[in-house]
Amino acid sequence: MADVVGRFDQRHQLGGFRTQTVRGLMRKYYEVSTDGIYTNLQLYTLVQAQRYWNALVADHLEQKDATEDLVERCVFIVAILGLSVSQLLGQNDPTPKERKIASPKDIWRRFASHHNVMEVSTIEFDQFIDVYDACRHFGVSPDGFAHARLEPLDIEATRRWYEVAHRVWMAVMKALRSDLQNVIEQLDLDSLKGLSSWYALRG
Repeated sequence: MADVVGRFDQRHQLGGFRTQTVRGLMRKYYEVSTDGIYTNLQLYTLVQAQRYWNALVADHLEQKDATEDLVERCVFIVAILGLSVSQLLGQNDPTPKERKIASPKDIWRRFASHHNVMEVSTIEFDQFIDVYDACRHFGVSPDGFAHARLEPLDIEATRRWYEVAHRVWMAVMKALRSDLQNVIEQLDLDSLKGLSSWYALRG
């Protein structure tokens, strides 16, 4: 029989609830330091996005549009950025439902309303998720819609979505830290912005 979530103790740590099950404490998915038992899925994917973005930027500064696998790398980066944001929001849904994880768009509306978040508008967030969906559900469609959504995804567009994802992370952490009952480990999110701002200034 599967474990049943018994309660939330209302503490967020890097975007995660501590949950109690009938068999004891569940695995925690929000720790900065991991030891094989605890982990942080949303932070790991954000770090990977930074890693691949920095590598792409370095190559593009030298090779420009001749950069190897440019389109593929842009799609991959946006896909893991969207994954990170989806995981972050899924861990911090103000009103989670039983046996179902709501869509990132729905959670963002609830979270932004609940915490009065202004840093990323609903329209901008929806656009980001639409591109993320196009990356992760890539495929053919009779009208070419699926492919058309990825046509504008060049390095500049990827930089924009990198910035949006970073602002979502910053807004979520700011909102959670505003509640003194939350326990949030220190995390230098600015360092995860990496070369993104630097490249924008050079561009």
